[in-house]
Amino acid sequence: MQPEVLVELVAYLLLAGVVTAVGIAAEINSYVYLTSGETTVALWLAGMGLLCLYAGVYMLGYGKLLPAIRDAV
Repeated sequence: MQPEVLVELVAYLLLAGVVTAVGIAAEINSYVYLTSGETTVALWLAGMGLLCLYAGVYMLGYGKLLPAIRDAV
């Protein structure tokens, strides 16, 4: 495996992991704000969390990382 391909795989893996973790954190904070009565902030955080989860899991993980792994192997 070429070093450039390995760097690309690691970069996609780290980026997908970080974006997904941010999405999960936003969803947890959304629940906390919702239970405390801050509905507007909770809905905004829920939307941002869903967007980050979509970007991390689907766009980066499924759309970029898996094809890069398939091409490398």
